[in-house]
Amino acid sequence: MAHTILAIIGDTQIGSSTALAPPTFEIHTENKKETQLVHYNLLGSWLWENWVDYWNYVKVLAGIRGKHRKNRIIVMHMGDVIDGNHHGTLQIIQSVADQIKVAIDVLRPIIDMADASYGIIGTEAHAGKSGVDEKAIDDALGVNDYAQTMMLEIDGKVHDFAHHGRIGQRDWTSQAASQAVEVAMDCAKFGIKAPDYIWRAHNHVIDDTGDKFDFTRVICMPSWQLKTAFTYRIAANRQYSDIGGYIVNNGVVDSSRNRYKAQPDARKVIHP
Repeated sequence: MAHTILAIIGDTQIGSSTALAPPTFEIHTENKKETQLVHYNLLGSWLWENWVDYWNYVKVLAGIRGKHRKNRIIVMHMGDVIDGNHHGTLQIIQSVADQIKVAIDVLRPIIDMADASYGIIGTEAHAGKSGVDEKAIDDALGVNDYAQTMMLEIDGKVHDFAHHGRIGQRDWTSQAASQAVEVAMDCAKFGIKAPDYIWRAHNHVIDDTGDKFDFTRVICMPSWQLKTAFTYRIAANRQYSDIGGYIVNNGVVDSSRNRYKAQPDARKVIHP
């Protein structure tokens, strides 16, 4: 019997020199005389390789063969599609308009492949005031719906989505459990059963309650952006971001693609 493959990604941050980028893309597109073809850098190459692997795996789970598929695909993007111009960081794509264009080009095949797609609006620093830039991307792609928060029922499981969440600031701490209780209490006020899964993004680091509760599970998402000069300043001890995405296959979480490893130069030891 056919079921659903729910592919959940977030924080693609397209436009950043340390984030997802296709092999080639154009910048300075406002003036065709200045338009320039750019190739992704070493970090972008590694991220793109993992991005392709993630979506190829989704296709395998969906049983896609040509125009036919066994299971349907639903895509959820958790926000911060592009990086914007923020915190004084230098970007590989300076123009937000160019970032939007590249994001649409990258996501178009994914959205076209999906049976349904949804978007969560990210942080204003990346998504634009009131999420205007992200809304423009979602409108151009024709996603089914987008909002600050959203709940979807898929294959009998209720999923609660929002961009902002909390994680433990140390590898040996967690904030996921407190979020589970908060959401459960909020649902109780409205006479609603707590969602089976609560998904949060923004922090680029995985935090997961796992089997701690029998009524819900909170998963804070990985990203598709390695650390920037800005994040080195605010979190110098952590030398990585978690790279990848989650998949829910027939209501069961598949975490096999949630943390791609061997990031370029991560903790590389120099021998002078």
